[in-house]
Amino acid sequence: MLDWNKLGRLLVLIDAANIEKSAQSLKKKVHYGHLKRFFQEGKILQEMRFYTAVFDNRGHNDFLMSLKRKGYKLITKPLKVITDKLDGSIRRKANFDVEIAFDARDMAHIYDTLILFSGDSDFNYLIQRLREMGKKVVVFSTRYHVAKELIYSCTHYYDINKFKQELLRQ
Repeated sequence: MLDWNKLGRLLVLIDAANIEKSAQSLKKKVHYGHLKRFFQEGKILQEMRFYTAVFDNRGHNDFLMSLKRKGYKLITKPLKVITDKLDGSIRRKANFDVEIAFDARDMAHIYDTLILFSGDSDFNYLIQRLREMGKKVVVFSTRYHVAKELIYSCTHYYDINKFKQELLRQ
């Protein structure tokens, strides 16, 4: 198990779509109040950032305001709706890989350890570069939503299922 006291200053970056899919696969919901407290208590938390699309509905707006009140910094953009011209199918998209990578790199001077809630293989290069800079990177996801590359390149990988009490609603 990880010795949290040896991680120094923490920056927590949360890819909302990824963590929500991970929780859904466990038939649970993320408890963002517990998550915030988990990274505050006895640790040196610099900032928690939550990257999400804006759905423009009251329920989602209320959810975002509750996160803001809890001390999360929100990074948002409108949900992009793409209609396939051939078959008329609709896809919704709001990818935050670039924003997360830039923020992790730009803020490297304020943290010793990046806590990344995402299993997206696109972050492998970021993790490798941060490790070259002497940073530790801890990845949280679930077994079926994390790329193998991330497991091998990060300092520590944790399945959020092992942190049910700390991160998920019962």
